[in-house]
Amino acid sequence: MTRRLAAAVALLVAVAAASSALAQKSNGGAVLPGGNSGKPINIEAVKLDYFDKEQKLIYTGNVVATQGDSTLRSSVLTIFLTPKTPGAATSASTNQVQRMYATGPVTMTQRDQIGTGDNAVYTRATNSVVMTGNVTLTQGPNVTKGEKLTYDLKTGQAVVTGRVKSMFIPDNGSSPAATSDATPAAPAATKSRRRAAAGK
Repeated sequence: MTRRLAAAVALLVAVAAASSALAQKSNGGAVLPGGNSGKPINIEAVKLDYFDKEQKLIYTGNVVATQGDSTLRSSVLTIFLTPKTPGAATSASTNQVQRMYATGPVTMTQRDQIGTGDNAVYTRATNSVVMTGNVTLTQGPNVTKGEKLTYDLKTGQAVVTGRVKSMFIPDNGSSPAATSDATPAAPAATKSRRRAAAGK
């Protein structure tokens, strides 16, 4: 039991180091959209299954992954690390996150921006996140819906496809009616001349 516990602790340390190393090496290294690339990924879940041969981790049960001020929530989160090289010593550089699969419902939050969908996939090779299935993006009162969202983590560009529907609520600010109906006060000099004319 002690040996298993030690192995589990070593694994979690390696994953945290791998995530941090990945974030620091790539230009747009944040794994989560909008995440701080200098921050590690913190993951909470009910259960973790680790498969050594496949270099795969499966988190299940109310999964919450955070990186900086970005948060990903899902039912299941599967992470694939870089495959081990035979005879090579384990290190952060050999345990980098290659792919992450989140199955849902999936919710990604970054400040006032919220993205939801059925599934989400992060791929290190393309440095992108793809969300599919009933995708909804909201920012304040504005909403965009589609079937697929592709988010480039390096450029910050988001592309929504699949019969896109958007609703934007204009910011009216002050009431136009109140502005147009208001009558500017007469200058003080004009008022004085009117009183003088009335006295005559």
